[in-house]
Amino acid sequence: MQIKGINNSVFSQTPSKVDKPGSTSSSSKKDRIEISSQARDISKSDLGSQRLEEIKQKLKNKFYDTEEVLSKVADAILKELDNE
Repeated sequence: MQIKGINNSVFSQTPSKVDKPGSTSSSSKKDRIEISSQARDISKSDLGSQRLEEIKQKLKNKFYDTEEVLSKVADAILKELDNE
């Protein structure tokens, strides 16, 4: 059975091979995180703890939801996309 889409391309009803969850494939990529030594040092210092508390307070007070902050974030994203 074939179903034609909006642009008249053909969709096949034949199922494709799907990897099972938890299976490993040599071509599959895994997410990973890298933390710089500088970030590790800051997190262990009083400055890191102080900064974390400041950020938590700003989140609680919805500082990051203001139009000014959202605009700056959007501008930074657009600038980054223009550089690519």
